[in-house]
Amino acid sequence: MTLNFKKHFGDLIYIATISFFVFIIFLPAIYVLSYAIGGKIEISEELARALSVSFLVAFTVTVVNLFFGVALAWIFVKTKSKYKVWLDNLIDLPLIVPTAALGLSVYLFWGEFWNLEKGILMIILLHVIFTLPYMVRSVAASMEQINDTYNEAASTLGASAFTLFRTIDFPLFKNGVVTGAVLTFTRSLSETGATTMVASLATMTAPVFVVNLKKSGDVPQAAIASIILILSALTILFIAKFLTRKKHFNFNLIYPKFERSLSNLSSVRNFIVTLFFLFIILIPTFYIIFYNFTNFSPVFNSQILQSFLTSFGIAFAVTIVGLLFAIPMAYFIARSKSKRLSSLFENMHDVVLLVPTSALGFSLAMFWGKLQFNELLILTLSHLSFTFPLLVKPITTAIRNVDFSIEESALCLGASKRKVLTSILFPLITPAIVAGSIMAFMRSLSETGATLAVSHEVKTVSVLIVDLVKNDQLSEAGFLCFILFMIAFIFLITLKKTKH
Repeated sequence: MTLNFKKHFGDLIYIATISFFVFIIFLPAIYVLSYAIGGKIEISEELARALSVSFLVAFTVTVVNLFFGVALAWIFVKTKSKYKVWLDNLIDLPLIVPTAALGLSVYLFWGEFWNLEKGILMIILLHVIFTLPYMVRSVAASMEQINDTYNEAASTLGASAFTLFRTIDFPLFKNGVVTGAVLTFTRSLSETGATTMVASLATMTAPVFVVNLKKSGDVPQAAIASIILILSALTILFIAKFLTRKKHFNFNLIYPKFERSLSNLSSVRNFIVTLFFLFIILIPTFYIIFYNFTNFSPVFNSQILQSFLTSFGIAFAVTIVGLLFAIPMAYFIARSKSKRLSSLFENMHDVVLLVPTSALGFSLAMFWGKLQFNELLILTLSHLSFTFPLLVKPITTAIRNVDFSIEESALCLGASKRKVLTSILFPLITPAIVAGSIMAFMRSLSETGATLAVSHEVKTVSVLIVDLVKNDQLSEAGFLCFILFMIAFIFLITLKKTKH
């Protein structure tokens, strides 16, 4: 009996892991879709307006990021400057800073300092900041894989820099552009907490509208809004998969004089991109620090302490539990003999990752609410759902980058599978485990949309910041954001060290 148990222990782990993902992560995340079965779909005028605002903002932000994100990625990859390491850190900062802190910082900079009114322009400026890193990182990762030999050969034949970029480089890194565009669009479509700080009543986005509907008890309209957001994410994912698989694009036409004149404008391009990054991204992101210098208002009370304990407790719990299942799930996806099965589970993780968190939170609230679970437990399960793919994705990539022949060689030399995993594989994928853990922890710490959609009594620190801003307690909210900003900065430095 013992021998049989040992023989099938790995299979039992896989079964437990797949069951956990399907029944705890995936099905609850899309449970709201069941509302559409046999239900009457009616979209109110207010919901239609909120959806139109969300899609307009997401589309505009994606276009802006395509232009400036690709240019920034190009400068980042091609530059040899000693300041590249600083640029590397600054690009990622908006990605890891809690969106509540970013939202307040942007509101204070554009609203208080520049007297810009709340509305669609301020929403776009905010969304550009926290989505730009997705575009830059996706494109830069693809650019770094390009062999410079192609460019060198074309240059010797007289091709201009812009011609090289359009005909050689872009077809090779276009998958990175598609990935960055998808992440930008869906992340913009998902944002809730920070958006409430910069939106007006006339420019309410769909995720904010879902939360308001949930609070007012209008479940049908909240369900319809969530269904539309989830189906939008699925559609975008399908389009992205199609575009990344399409290998041939027509780039054969060459316009030598025109493209050479564009190549001569590279210094102008760099100047414009630098101004954009400095005044649209960097200064608004760091403004919360300057604000605290003149409006420093340290405040500690039982509510603040409880919100921090709740936030850190949930973030720690979902990271640990997630890791227990993410590592075997990543190994299963990376080493599966069936490419179809591997692709299926990868796509399922992408669905959960791309679903707007307010819609995901509402779906989870409907699913777990039927079981009458404790609110704190439902909130923890919600955070576990949207952080789990953040753990699986980098670990899967890291395992795939480890040559399987290394594991096979160790097994042939008599090492047990357990020894191979603990002594060979784990040390090689440790940076990915640390990176995924930091991203999952900070994502949980910063999430507002799903939290607002799920909880009534339990308040995380991000929700508390939103409440303080609504009550015009900006100094107190600024102080909490400053703490979160410093925590995010420490985690960012830790994350960078794990990559080297």
